[in-house]
Amino acid sequence: MFAMIAVDLSRLAEDIIVWSSTEFGYVTLHDSWSTGSSIMPQKKNPDIAELARGKSGRLIGNLAGLLATLKAQPLAYNRDLQEDKEPVFDSVAQLELLLPAMAGLVASLTFNVQRMAELAPAGYTLATDLAEWLVRQGVPFRSAHEAAGAAVRAAEQRGVGLQELTDDELAAISPELTPQVREVLTIEGSVSARDCRGGTAPGRVAEQLNAIGEAAERLRRQLVR
Repeated sequence: MFAMIAVDLSRLAEDIIVWSSTEFGYVTLHDSWSTGSSIMPQKKNPDIAELARGKSGRLIGNLAGLLATLKAQPLAYNRDLQEDKEPVFDSVAQLELLLPAMAGLVASLTFNVQRMAELAPAGYTLATDLAEWLVRQGVPFRSAHEAAGAAVRAAEQRGVGLQELTDDELAAISPELTPQVREVLTIEGSVSARDCRGGTAPGRVAEQLNAIGEAAERLRRQLVR
């Protein structure tokens, strides 16, 4: 479990490292949770995230060591098991550092919502929504997939996004592509269209947040008993 927690933290850390880069710019690190560059004064280094990512290797190594210790042991207690103390205690100590550090880092992040909204439709990410919308209109998926591909090609030729294709251009690709398809050719429409349990619709996200909050509270009560 310790190694699995560390792997999850490393994945979160990697997202923060990438998202805070100039190329993405999704998040801004707080000064108190980052360090300055020794060469570039404008640069913020995501040290906590990088250290957390590195610590995952240490905890995975502890797990590998434990498994190697258990290899070929007969049932019941054996003196070999004296070797389990160091990796177990070290893993606990590392997580006691990592968990509050990552919690503080995430809590201090500033999310650049406008930048994320600008990049969300890049690369014709809404093509899937177009195909799914056609399927909901009764179009076979193979045909819907082909129509979505044709729409992407048409948009690429003009150098525009899918939402910028005219009604006539969409209808020429497929008669089923009526003006109503524009409901899903926005990021807001795409997100809201997935209105099922665990989906991205705002109401569903709120449900999951409430469920996670309740689960976390139950675990806290168990820990303080």
